[in-house]
Amino acid sequence: MPTAPPSPLSNPRALRTRKSLFDAAAKLFVAQGYQDTTMAEIAAEAGASRRTAFNHFPNKGDIPMLWVRQIADQAVEEVTNARTDDVSKRIRAYFRVISEAVESEPELSRQMMLGWTAALGPARYESQLLADVTPFLKDGQEHGRIDQAVDVAVAARALSDVLQGAVFRWVREPDTVLHERVDSAIALVLRAVTTPPDPRPA
Repeated sequence: MPTAPPSPLSNPRALRTRKSLFDAAAKLFVAQGYQDTTMAEIAAEAGASRRTAFNHFPNKGDIPMLWVRQIADQAVEEVTNARTDDVSKRIRAYFRVISEAVESEPELSRQMMLGWTAALGPARYESQLLADVTPFLKDGQEHGRIDQAVDVAVAARALSDVLQGAVFRWVREPDTVLHERVDSAIALVLRAVTTPPDPRPA
């Protein structure tokens, strides 16, 4: 079973090959479903050998994990570029980017989530998002915006679990607006861990 997304690559040729395989998998997952797509079909669609496909993705379940990591990396980049010091805004923006990316390609997202579940990801795998959210929370604690009594690891897991639960419900109920549901739930958790602003004038 997969335990982590595929390792980052620096070789341009390997990067192109992995992208071709990932794009081929995404196309086939949408067309015929995650369960009915084989690694041999993904390799053929990408114009690669089965051996090459398995070198990049030893298990088909690695593909949904890479999908999650790519979306999360996009969220980190956007939040970093925003340069806001408000920890609540940074965290809400991070989860908003992710939820909007999931919404933007509903059938692909549905199949990737089904694939992640089939690979027992929710039961066996620590969320990749914890490594992204934890520094935001620690920074907020250092600047007095996150309560010092808050266990950052617990708070990060709570935020990650909120997203995961909302996405699974959205897979079952695709007519709901995912990013609004996620934002409301994330805001609720943040209200529980943030310190109120000082009402006294500076």
